[in-house]
Amino acid sequence: MLMAGMMVDVSALTSRHAEDDEDDIPVPNEEEGESLPPTMPEPQPEPELEPEPEPEPEVPAAPDESVIDGSEGLDFLMGTPGDDVIRGQGGADDLRGGLGADTIEAGAGDDWVQGDAVYGPAGDDLIYGGEGDDLLAGQGGNDMLFGEDGDDTLMGGEGDDSLFGGEGDDVLAGHEGNDLLVSTGGTDDLDGGAGDDVLIGHDGPETVWMNGGDGNDTLMPGAHDFASGNAGDDTFLLRQVQEGFPTLADFHGDHDQLVLHLDAQVARDVQLSLREDADGSTLLEVNGQAVGRLLNPEALRLGDIRIVAIGG
Repeated sequence: MLMAGMMVDVSALTSRHAEDDEDDIPVPNEEEGESLPPTMPEPQPEPELEPEPEPEPEVPAAPDESVIDGSEGLDFLMGTPGDDVIRGQGGADDLRGGLGADTIEAGAGDDWVQGDAVYGPAGDDLIYGGEGDDLLAGQGGNDMLFGEDGDDTLMGGEGDDSLFGGEGDDVLAGHEGNDLLVSTGGTDDLDGGAGDDVLIGHDGPETVWMNGGDGNDTLMPGAHDFASGNAGDDTFLLRQVQEGFPTLADFHGDHDQLVLHLDAQVARDVQLSLREDADGSTLLEVNGQAVGRLLNPEALRLGDIRIVAIGG
């Protein structure tokens, strides 16, 4: 007999009590050595199944780089959330990069270019103005802006930006961050804004107007440039040029620094001097040659001027 999963041999029980009444089954006596029939086991509850873990959400794939081309006409081109290449071609275009690290080439025409067209997390953009009088705005991120031909306006925005004017009369505004502003030709206006900025002029016949803004800035004016450090502890880098010398508007020896980059042979035996000019300004001279004009300098001392030898 199979009972609840147990095998019991009933043949011995049947032969032992064959003469007894079938309806009167005596209870076995433990003292006579007879064993009790096995008891039926209690049913066991089935084990509870653990719930299966929920699948992890899928991470969306990063968008691929997109190439967006304009036409020779007037275009409005908007980038994607990814990294885009946007080319305006000809015409006066409105080009907007989006969130990614974009490369924008404005092309010919008077263009409006925004590296990041929306607020929020922004990419590090590369923007070329091309021909024409362009307005380039990097906005968020650490951007590089090239004005190229034409009279361009370059605005860095947030982040540590690098702005290069190119040919023409350009306006370069770094705004926030530690920016690099470089004039490569023309009558340019450089404004570093907030942060510790680096402003570099050129030795052409035009004047570059340089304003460091707030922060501890470094200014390297060219032959005919006008440099103002404004607020902060600023450093002015001067050097000998064949013709002309820059003007420094607001040097204060107690917190600003004056550095002279000289040829190594000149630096070995150099004679520095300060001379008052006819207009009341002060000329800084190297071996009798003026290398800079200072307007109303305060606490200017020859011993505080640092000389850096260039070359062998």
